[in-house]
Amino acid sequence: MTEQLFSSKVRRLVAAWGVACVAGLGATGAAAADIAPWSGVAAPEWTALFDTPYGTADGWAGADGLYPIPLDGVESLGAGARPGARTLWWFSDTFVGGTNADGSRIGGTVMVNNTTALQTGAQPLASSLAFHVRRDAKGAAQSMVVPKGVDTWYWPQDGVVLNGQVRLFASRMQRGDGGGGAFDFAQVGVDLLTAPATDAVPFLGAYTRKAMPLFAKADGTRGDIYFGVTAMPNTVAAGAPHPDGWLYVYGVRSDDLNKKLLVARVKPGQVANGSAYRFWNGSAWVADMLQSAPIANRMGAELSVTPLPDGRYLVTHQLDTLGAKVVVRYGNSPVGPFDKAIPVWLSTENQLTPNTFVYGAKAHGPMSAPGELLISYHVNTNDFWENFRAGGSDIYRPRFVRVPLPQ
Repeated sequence: MTEQLFSSKVRRLVAAWGVACVAGLGATGAAAADIAPWSGVAAPEWTALFDTPYGTADGWAGADGLYPIPLDGVESLGAGARPGARTLWWFSDTFVGGTNADGSRIGGTVMVNNTTALQTGAQPLASSLAFHVRRDAKGAAQSMVVPKGVDTWYWPQDGVVLNGQVRLFASRMQRGDGGGGAFDFAQVGVDLLTAPATDAVPFLGAYTRKAMPLFAKADGTRGDIYFGVTAMPNTVAAGAPHPDGWLYVYGVRSDDLNKKLLVARVKPGQVANGSAYRFWNGSAWVADMLQSAPIANRMGAELSVTPLPDGRYLVTHQLDTLGAKVVVRYGNSPVGPFDKAIPVWLSTENQLTPNTFVYGAKAHGPMSAPGELLISYHVNTNDFWENFRAGGSDIYRPRFVRVPLPQ
């Protein structure tokens, strides 16, 4: 990937999430305690897991995106620690190469649009995690998944495992019309990618693609709409504490640097049937995606929705997309209403250099230890070449924090 695309990709992140109430869903949770403000603590062992060892010459060397998908389909808190549990981590733009002793990147390091890793268990141990990069016949690094179109690429979003199949939502992207400078790119669709969850490395072998009616181009009165930002299977099979049988698929509307959260739902068995999706319009579920009602703002393009044992639902996100605050919000149903943002962590990596910034916070419930919530966020730079200077390998990789959950 070029410097131009790298720079434009990170700038497409802008905020939104919120919601409206649906009668009969969830519990009130009125007596439950909330997460304490500013209670997050660093999780250095998780951060180190995604660092690049000095001297590595031809491996995974930093990425953003960071969506873990439990391959047994169980997404409850701590489910990743179950015996035999495997988790498929998805990454977006990824450096493949390595670092020198001074933290600069080794010459010949390249960037591809997506890669994966497989983890066994839920402990941050290097021995439990294996990164995977697709290679061509000559050994050159390739993106793990690619669209059929010419000059297009995928930025993976969230996914779920249903009936033994990994179902991944992916933004289909292409270059712009040449007049966008560093922002010369455009989203052109959302595809659903499918591969067997039982494969040794899902998607490294065969996979299928299907274009979904989950994207609408800006029309002058609103911004782009796209779904798949996060997916929450509220089902018995997924281990949801208060299942209602629906798969909730969240999206955003990109309105003037303020991504506003939208929500759709579909029965899990109909996930590949675009006409089966229904969109929340503020009071009812409707078939027309363009009637989707914003249910919150000041969200990031990446976020998570975690069902809690007390009947509430927790949204985790970066406040204002590129802001330093990581926040959570409680809601009484999968569509809210959600309360005010509770700040839990103030990122400092935006001070690494004058050009660095942070974004993309989300929670990882299945990988969380008992009594806490594991959260990650990304670090990046407006100066692409900082990644190759001394210390540059410390920029473009995820950071982790843990937040105590009230008992």
